[in-house]
Amino acid sequence: YHPDKNPEGRDMFEKVNKAYEFLCTKSAKIVDGPDPENIILILKTQSILFNRHKEDLQPYKYAGYPMLIRTITMETSDDLLFSKESPLLPAATELAFHTVNCSALNAEELRRENGIEVLQEAFSRCVAVLNRSSKPSDMSVQVCGHISKCYSVAAQFEECREKITEMPGIIKDLCRVLYFGKSIPRVAALGVECVSSFAVDFWLQTHLFQAGILWHLLGYLFNYDYTLEESGIQKSEETNQQEVANSLAKLSVRALSRLGGYLPEEQATPENPTIRKSLAGMLTPYVARKLAVVSATEILKMLNSNTESPYLIWNNCTRAELLEFLESQQENMIKKGDCDKTYGSEFVYSDHAKELIVGEIFVRVYNEVPTFQLEVPKAFAASLLDYIGSQAQYLHTFMAITHAAKVESEQHGDRLPRVEMALEALRNVIKYNPGSESECIGHFKLIFSLLRVHGAGQVQQLALEVVNIVTSNQDCVNNIAESMVLSNLLALLHSLPSSRQLVLETLYALTSSTKIIKEAMAKGALIYLLDMFCNSTHPQVRTQTAELFAKMTADKLIGPKVRITLMKFLPSVFMDAMRDNPEAAVHIFEGTHENPELIWNDSSRDKVSTTVREMMLEHFKNQRDNPDINWKLPEDFAVVFGEAEGELAVGGVFLRIFIAQPAWVLRKPREFLIALLEKLTELLEKNNPHGETLETLTMATVCLFNAQPQLADQVPPLGHLPKVIQAMNHRNNAIPKSAIRVIHALSENELCVRAMASLDTIGPLMNGMKKRPDTVGLACEAINRMFQKEQSELVAQALKVDLVPYLLKLLEGIGLENLDSPAATKAQIVKALKAMTRSLQHGEQVNEILSRSSVWSAFKDQKHDLFISESQTAGYLTGPGVAGYLTAGTSSSVMSNLPPPVDHEAGDLGYQT
Repeated sequence: YHPDKNPEGRDMFEKVNKAYEFLCTKSAKIVDGPDPENIILILKTQSILFNRHKEDLQPYKYAGYPMLIRTITMETSDDLLFSKESPLLPAATELAFHTVNCSALNAEELRRENGIEVLQEAFSRCVAVLNRSSKPSDMSVQVCGHISKCYSVAAQFEECREKITEMPGIIKDLCRVLYFGKSIPRVAALGVECVSSFAVDFWLQTHLFQAGILWHLLGYLFNYDYTLEESGIQKSEETNQQEVANSLAKLSVRALSRLGGYLPEEQATPENPTIRKSLAGMLTPYVARKLAVVSATEILKMLNSNTESPYLIWNNCTRAELLEFLESQQENMIKKGDCDKTYGSEFVYSDHAKELIVGEIFVRVYNEVPTFQLEVPKAFAASLLDYIGSQAQYLHTFMAITHAAKVESEQHGDRLPRVEMALEALRNVIKYNPGSESECIGHFKLIFSLLRVHGAGQVQQLALEVVNIVTSNQDCVNNIAESMVLSNLLALLHSLPSSRQLVLETLYALTSSTKIIKEAMAKGALIYLLDMFCNSTHPQVRTQTAELFAKMTADKLIGPKVRITLMKFLPSVFMDAMRDNPEAAVHIFEGTHENPELIWNDSSRDKVSTTVREMMLEHFKNQRDNPDINWKLPEDFAVVFGEAEGELAVGGVFLRIFIAQPAWVLRKPREFLIALLEKLTELLEKNNPHGETLETLTMATVCLFNAQPQLADQVPPLGHLPKVIQAMNHRNNAIPKSAIRVIHALSENELCVRAMASLDTIGPLMNGMKKRPDTVGLACEAINRMFQKEQSELVAQALKVDLVPYLLKLLEGIGLENLDSPAATKAQIVKALKAMTRSLQHGEQVNEILSRSSVWSAFKDQKHDLFISESQTAGYLTGPGVAGYLTAGTSSSVMSNLPPPVDHEAGDLGYQT
């Protein structure tokens, strides 16, 4: 401002000059040495300069440290420090702050001049006189504030931090300032900021921690009032004490975040596991974690309001407990110098002690709100599995105790509900957090072992629910298959009746794996399931069992073995019904039936039910004693039903009843046809077949072709026709008759006639007629039908074996003596001969033979239709039907020729008649 340099600066220059002269003027008072008032003014002037012109003065080192430090030293050592009228210490310490705050050079200079030690002595002297009634205007309070600020700045420089680390008194005094923070909150705030600054160094963090800094910082958090923040009213720290308390609380949150090393990137400080452990103990792990991610106001609002969530139970009681603990530790530390050895890391709230906490989550609360959005569901699932694993041994001991009928102790009474809670939480976390079920992989031996804890039904039920939910994950199903644990699940079908439907649903999902079906077979699944199907009183359980059987039998690899085993207990009709309509299978089982495919009544039902129940109970007992035991049926085992004994059955069809009810719509007509023709041709080739059996088989074959003519289309490719034709030459008289009856039935079919034309048919047929004159009527009708359809090759065969003369002889009546209706037979012969004459190749030849016959001239022009009945075997119903299952509860034991009405859903199997 000198006028030579700045023409406009004259006024300011004169003011500065006047001020300087005032400071240099001798005081009006008579004092010995320099006037303290003047020195204070000089110190304050410098503070103002360093504060206002920080940028201008930053490049320069402060030259007055020797005098400033000497002043602080003299003031500190003055016994009358606190009774002085004009103490220099507040102004001197304030200047120390402003100089170091202005330039890094000054901080280093202060350290070199032993300024940190000198400040510490002043700090100690002033802290020592602080008390509950200290006021912000007290000299000691002001000095503590200035020195705190000074240390805050100095802590930015490594060498200064090293010096502070060597002086534990600084930290001890800082804790004392915070101890009296309620009465001097603004100075406490400066102290808290100093703590934040010290937190850049790991060793300073540790010294602060060991000095009990947490007791004070945590205490400030609970003086916060979030309603003031949210009110929107303009407020000022100058006039509003609550605003000061709120500000102090926010600074304390920041200090705690820095001490634990929670803050990210540019605000980062060293991570301190010991401090983090203590904070997790006192603030709960959830709130402690929040120090890293949410604002101070959110944390403070959380701590000063009541909450009950899976992560936090926090209320007036927990707050009061923590504050009481903090206050007692503060007192002990300040007055005795010791405190809790764990520094709060093992602090437990009484409300939390009653709770099951797994993976930092309150399990009871989580189970009340299972849809709660968890931070890391997979981690929670893993923690629950670890906890359940830790309790597994206890549970199996509990099972042994229960079996031994011993009384439970109080401890047992508490542990079991906790395991149940953990299992419920595991079920919930998997159910509501898709993907977390993968955590169960590798733990299925444990989970399935809980299914065996008999006596703890809720544990079994919850473990079952967990298994049921994870079956939607193919990796889990594969892991269950590898774990070989299915026996525990199967045993529940007997031991836990209330859960049968869930067990069946679970098994249904699991049997998508061939490996599991294989294990199920080995572990006795079929005997447990048969017991459900035969003996359960719950219709839905029985239907589900039928569905499960159907799925197992459909497996390409193991399915056939399942079916064979089931057929040792139940007729095959049940397996087909289970596949097509599980509900119908149950109705069939409960009904009384006598039809071509099933003879079933109370006696057969009781027999299979009793057999199954006995076998199941024996296997259950063996499996309970040894879960690894396998179930195997004796090779020759089969349930024999007395009602079906003595019945001739072919291809699953009872022939006696089929002959009585030929219109019965078969489930598998083609399979029956093949089996029937196999059996028939086998008998036709024997020398002395059983007469009654041959008659039954022949009758059944004829009935089948009459009832379902289209089936005859399938005969030629099957290759049985040559054997039937050959049988007409057989020496045993019973056999040609049987063969002729079958040929007669097939003569209606064009494909069969073509096949016969390609074989040597007419010769054997003629031989058969000669051997069995009683079959001439049938044979003639068959010949007539054949020639109506095929004239060339068959006529050639007829000419070769002299059929025409033979038929003319029959027209004369020779050989028709034993027939019931010779006139009808003659009519058939005339029609056949006329058909032969229509042959393009051989008609002339036939006509020539006929023209020589006197008998023919008598018959050829007559009309014979009146003599021919519609069918030689009239009386069989051949109307259309639909394949299906009996779904009625009971039906009479004497069946009519017609099958009962069938269920439309079950019927649509594609069999047309």
